[in-house]
Amino acid sequence: MKYAEEFFPMGSLPDQRTPGAYIDGTLAKNLDVYAKKIKNDMHFLIIITGNDSVGNGKSTLATQIGSYLTYRINELHNTENEFNSSDVYFNSKELTINSIEKPAYKIQQLDEGDDLTTHGMKELAVRLKRYFRKCRQLNQILILILPSFFELPKFYALARSHCLINVKFGGEFERGYFDFYGPSSKKKLYLKGKREWDYDVVSSDFSGVFSQSYHFLTANMPEQLKKEINKYKKRKFDDTRDDHIVQLEEADKKKYKKELFLELHEKMPFVTMKQWTEGFLVTEMTLYNWIKEHKRENT
Repeated sequence: MKYAEEFFPMGSLPDQRTPGAYIDGTLAKNLDVYAKKIKNDMHFLIIITGNDSVGNGKSTLATQIGSYLTYRINELHNTENEFNSSDVYFNSKELTINSIEKPAYKIQQLDEGDDLTTHGMKELAVRLKRYFRKCRQLNQILILILPSFFELPKFYALARSHCLINVKFGGEFERGYFDFYGPSSKKKLYLKGKREWDYDVVSSDFSGVFSQSYHFLTANMPEQLKKEINKYKKRKFDDTRDDHIVQLEEADKKKYKKELFLELHEKMPFVTMKQWTEGFLVTEMTLYNWIKEHKRENT
């Protein structure tokens, strides 16, 4: 279905045949529930995952959902909110700091990237708790993007989130497909599929398709749309670059820590492994692996 014809006239989006932006009709009906009920002192969490893969369009669909929800909320509740690149965050710290300054009924998107680990999810969970405490009174909606649904802690996967949208490739790595899980099917999927990380153990409520263009809803459309898309792409690139730099720095720290341990371990054999773990803040297994690697390299 098409919406917001006045914001997206012909020529606003690639391959556009009629005015307006496209969104799957069944998906729109489900999102309408959140748009209507947000006034009842509610806060909604929409999870978008990527079927444990990358580059299949999670962020693209998220911006489309953010724009549609903003449009519908403005219609239903006589608000004038925008959804632009400044409403997209690339780390949870940005979200928790800035969300409190956003107006009621605001849609926000947290794109944590595709390199999350279980450890990272624990840190994210702590920050999300702070976020929910702060913004619940603001009646906001958060779109959370993750590589895998099964990485999410149980509380958020089962109790705190309201739906799961799992984006996947179709055919020969064709983008633009998703499965939608409501509260009941989402719970069954998490409990049954987590052990094998298997999305096929439970049927989704419905499947749908989405277009391959970013959507933002701002004033001065459609001229501002291209600017917002470029801002978003630049911020995403900068975040990816910064992540790479951090990874390199962490790799250097690990290398230095390993070399220092091996040198000290040889000079001070009387120090126990438990003491080494406390001093270097690593597990005994890591220390033993460093010793094994060192022996292999020197034989």
